[in-house]
Amino acid sequence: MSNLFGPSRKEMQDLQSRLNQVEQERNVLRNEMVEIQELMNHLDQEKGLLLMALERLRPGMDHRVLAETLLDLSFRPLNLASFYVAIADYPADRLHWVIYHEGGRARNTPSRMMSVEGGLTAKAILAHQPLYIRTLEDAKAEGAAFSEAERISGLVPQSWYGIPLGWGERPFGLVSFQSFQPDAFSMETRRLMDALANLLAMAMRMPMEAWKG
Repeated sequence: MSNLFGPSRKEMQDLQSRLNQVEQERNVLRNEMVEIQELMNHLDQEKGLLLMALERLRPGMDHRVLAETLLDLSFRPLNLASFYVAIADYPADRLHWVIYHEGGRARNTPSRMMSVEGGLTAKAILAHQPLYIRTLEDAKAEGAAFSEAERISGLVPQSWYGIPLGWGERPFGLVSFQSFQPDAFSMETRRLMDALANLLAMAMRMPMEAWKG
């Protein structure tokens, strides 16, 4: 108890313990505020990216222009290593690349047989559902087909997310987002990529007249 000389030793210990607890609670609240602010900033960035995609991915534009537009919009914000858009030619059993942006530059990628050399692209298209590969080892296990530049340079993405373009059992193509970091794309990021892929698919398939109408 207190005496003529001030608080007792136990009272001082209790006070210090309470001060420490208040400091810990303050740090927790501060960290939560930082996390909330980061989340709000992230949501604002996603909203801005989707709005720009809605404005710039317009039906009737050339497929290559549409693919390059999505590349320009998403490459830096999503911290990508590679990006491509492929079209499936079912009667000819071929995959054709609209664009293939790899390791910071555009590549001229020849078409491939979908049934033999299609790799992850054909696998996702034929399954008509998105495919997420988290590591290079997983990619190899899933039958990834690497480009000549990747084999020569050794600069091979670790994370690969491929989203079929179109709906139903015969998607008309695929868009692929890739990163050099393993497991780089969170579920929220993949949902954003799904939305961007849907906007690209609609722009590539919807006639300009229907859009204007």
